[in-house]
Amino acid sequence: ESDPEALSEGQPLGNILDAATVKKMTEDWGVGRPDQRKLYRAIADAVGKVQDGNSAARRQKFLLSALGTYAEASEVDADALAAAKDAAVGAIQDPVTLFAEQRGMLLLPAIVALGTNVATKSLFALLQIFQEGKLEDFESFLKSNEATLAENGLSKDECTRHMRLLSLCSLAAEHEEIPYSAIASTLHVEDSEVENWVIAAVSSGLLSAKMDQLQKVVMVESCVVRKFGVEQWKALQSRLHSWKKNVKSVLDGLEKSQAMTQGQP
Repeated sequence: ESDPEALSEGQPLGNILDAATVKKMTEDWGVGRPDQRKLYRAIADAVGKVQDGNSAARRQKFLLSALGTYAEASEVDADALAAAKDAAVGAIQDPVTLFAEQRGMLLLPAIVALGTNVATKSLFALLQIFQEGKLEDFESFLKSNEATLAENGLSKDECTRHMRLLSLCSLAAEHEEIPYSAIASTLHVEDSEVENWVIAAVSSGLLSAKMDQLQKVVMVESCVVRKFGVEQWKALQSRLHSWKKNVKSVLDGLEKSQAMTQGQP
């Protein structure tokens, strides 16, 4: 039996088995989608046996690659549902590391199919919350579906921690300045815990912000966008109008200053 550690990052074979590299190789070689699925799933299973800190993320990348080969709902079979379930659980267990790669997974036909399958319907609902919802949605879900966590090997504490980070990001996407009290209310924590959660979000790469400890306000510089729909377009339009207005004020001020300077003897 082959040694799984040979697939570790830093090992020759492990370095080759990068999701982006393998995808390019299959495209260059003209590998058909059915064979791509088998390849991606086989690599995902093999990489998952590696005992290192990156194996879960690497496995998730290959699962997502496999799911990406199902272009139509009619192509989704039992293997697709199994891979979709594994990928959904992976995205819930760690929604941060592969945030960008996982952000659009709700649109994948195989993932969508989880929502129409009785056995995986609640898992799909939980994934939707992790993709687009907030902590209050997660807590509401638990009232009637807490068994879904245990059934899929998910930790309630870890899920809650991640939902607090994601909820903070959603709040930051909606406001440029956020009072500590608003963060505490959204995350269901004490005011004294707010700064720790902001630091955690910044450390995870989800958020860039500064804290005014005297005013007890968080000033958002940038943050990841979890969902971009009509409301997000409206918010962006509002910010652009505000920016345009501010720039015009600065330019008007410069013109007045130049006119005054030129009028002086």
